[in-house]
Amino acid sequence: MVVLLSALTGCGSVGESGSMEYDEEFAAHLRELCDGRQSRPLKDLVPGDWTTVHIILGPHTEEWVEREIGAPLPEPKYGFDTEGNVLVFMRGQDVVRMKGTTGRLLGEDYFSSEIVLRGTSTTIEIDDPTPPQPD
Repeated sequence: MVVLLSALTGCGSVGESGSMEYDEEFAAHLRELCDGRQSRPLKDLVPGDWTTVHIILGPHTEEWVEREIGAPLPEPKYGFDTEGNVLVFMRGQDVVRMKGTTGRLLGEDYFSSEIVLRGTSTTIEIDDPTPPQPD
């Protein structure tokens, strides 16, 4: 499955940081992929013991995110008040990690850990060879 995000994303967009800890280094890697027309598995950028990822476009409330992913967040202090991406990495039904970016660099959906990000100079396409099945 390939998701084209030309209507939603721009490689160079940057927003203001909200109350969640946003990962500027991760966002910079995404912008480099886009600008350089490179491909890279998300697992290379975010290693760890996660099996699926919810990519959400902010801003949203914590309650909305919990309903969307079907699991409680590890800490209720996160704020999703910036236009950007929130990535919720899961193993089964448990949240194992969260990352945020300023700027909408990725489209919103639910993916497996096998996703590959491909920069096109203006957008980032997402290819998921083994999309997760709804529970």
